[in-house]
Amino acid sequence: MPPRLLVIDDDAALNLALCAHFEDRGWRVTGVHDCAAGLAATTGAAFDVVLLDVQLPDGEGVELLGRLLKLDPDLPVILITGGRDIERAMQAIAAGAFDWLSKPFEPAELERLVDRAHAARQATVADVAETDDAAPPRTLVGESRALLEIGKTLARVAPSDTRVLITGESGTGKEVIARLVHTYSGRRGPFVAVNCAALVETLLESELFGHERGAFTGAHAAKPGKFEQAAEGTLFLDEVGELPPTMQAKLLRVLQEGVFERVGGTQTLHTRARIVAATNRDLLAEVAAGRFREDLLYRLAVITLHVPPLRERREDIPPLARHLLARAGRRLGQAAVTLAPDAEARLRARDWPGNVRELDNVLARALLHARGPVLTADLLDGPAGVPPADATPADAFRDPGGRLYSLDELEAMQVANALRETNGHKGRACAILGISRPALERKLSRYGLRPHTHPED
Repeated sequence: MPPRLLVIDDDAALNLALCAHFEDRGWRVTGVHDCAAGLAATTGAAFDVVLLDVQLPDGEGVELLGRLLKLDPDLPVILITGGRDIERAMQAIAAGAFDWLSKPFEPAELERLVDRAHAARQATVADVAETDDAAPPRTLVGESRALLEIGKTLARVAPSDTRVLITGESGTGKEVIARLVHTYSGRRGPFVAVNCAALVETLLESELFGHERGAFTGAHAAKPGKFEQAAEGTLFLDEVGELPPTMQAKLLRVLQEGVFERVGGTQTLHTRARIVAATNRDLLAEVAAGRFREDLLYRLAVITLHVPPLRERREDIPPLARHLLARAGRRLGQAAVTLAPDAEARLRARDWPGNVRELDNVLARALLHARGPVLTADLLDGPAGVPPADATPADAFRDPGGRLYSLDELEAMQVANALRETNGHKGRACAILGISRPALERKLSRYGLRPHTHPED
């Protein structure tokens, strides 16, 4: 099967030229011209590489990058920039872009970059599928007692068909754990992931269950959903706590009966996929608040694995940092870089509210500025670096009376701050918060927040 390339660029002539060029080189190419079409294309098909323009008619390429990586964290996205967009290119690299290329560029230069991205994609797929019974998995990196306990539980639970719920703060590596459950399960089918917070409800239903031709406007052909794609493999439901009530009911039926129908279809389909779910929410509290079904929780949480935040397992930070640096170096085609003792100490001192994802981003930024084989602490300074551990005073988490704010109160304040900082622009607020537009809308409704300047952006 030929590799698949997605071109997202509003320059019609360039888009057409890129599509024709890579089709001649044996690629299967899809060309679209805006953010909405790009997102729709990636929810309907799996691509090996994406070429993404930095500025599109309906939004910023960097914002779309975040949404694409939510759907597929390992997708290599190459940003195409204008000559004056270097700062945004650096932001994109820090946000997870594979690389960037400035216009005008030579075709051979783009070919080399796309080939390198495709090779990285294939290496990622092979790395995830690789198993070695004699050694611990390379993707479970750390030395803490908590991580060792997770490894023991994984070894015991993975070979069974038991459903697993993985809990932990955002960025702690819950999908890595889910992939390991699949790797050691012995299942012949694929690992299929879906982010329950990344799509609006109507698209999410189609994404999970598929749809028939003509089921809704734009459904020009029948499409299998994630349950069908997973077949006898593993279906990973990320951010399952964000499911709206109607989708919770439909998921419960599948878990209870093992059957479902495509949107617009009447044929009852059966699934044998193993379900692994993840959430950063306290689902018992969500049940008590009436936002999550108790019966669904107990169907999902036959076994629960909790991944502690990095601040509770600081001994994992140095080995994780070395692992992430090596991975980023391979992705960028750079020589190996090691951590200086002062850099390691700086990393250990940080509380890492964004956990492994934040650590990865900080190291990727620092690596871009490294000029030798050793990464020193000064490269972690500045707006893209790591503030000292005491940069946030303890009383910032307390009200004027000294009471600790609840997590919901802190989240509401973060959402409000993001809206204030962006002058009410929801798209930019989503980028700051690292969440999807539907997730932001649900949080606005939940906390009674209203943006004041750009309600329709």
